[in-house]
Amino acid sequence: MDASRSVTPTRRAVLGGSAAVLAAATGCTSVGQAEAPAAGPEVTLLDGVIQNEAGLIALYDAVLAAHPGLAGRLKTMRDHHVQHLAVLKRHYVPGSTTGTATPAPKPAATAPEGETRSVTAIRSAERKAATARADEVRRASPGLSQLLAAIGACEAGHAQELA
Repeated sequence: MDASRSVTPTRRAVLGGSAAVLAAATGCTSVGQAEAPAAGPEVTLLDGVIQNEAGLIALYDAVLAAHPGLAGRLKTMRDHHVQHLAVLKRHYVPGSTTGTATPAPKPAATAPEGETRSVTAIRSAERKAATARADEVRRASPGLSQLLAAIGACEAGHAQELA
């Protein structure tokens, strides 16, 4: 082959190669698509953690709506949970028994009457979540364990800060 001549793949070759790589990566064949994998322990674990984070966000939202004076104290913590939820959803693998790309969030929460009772409810929920993350770390893969440990540490910090 002449070295001065540029070898550029044709559009058809690029598209065909991309389709072949996609088919190999996803398990698709010319006959049809492979069955979705069954929900494994990590998917089930993530489903619960995602629902828990959504529940915490709902509780914060309810308390902030009922007691706007707590915004200075609670908004940053709520925002941490929004970040946790976004990262967890990126780790979630579709194909679980929920039938959706990510699990549905828990229903909306209600705020207890009074600021003190509301802060106590959030602190209790944060403690419970931190304890759950510590248990989940033992059942997760090393990479997911690191993420869950970091989230649990944040939740434990929130509980301590609200004490």
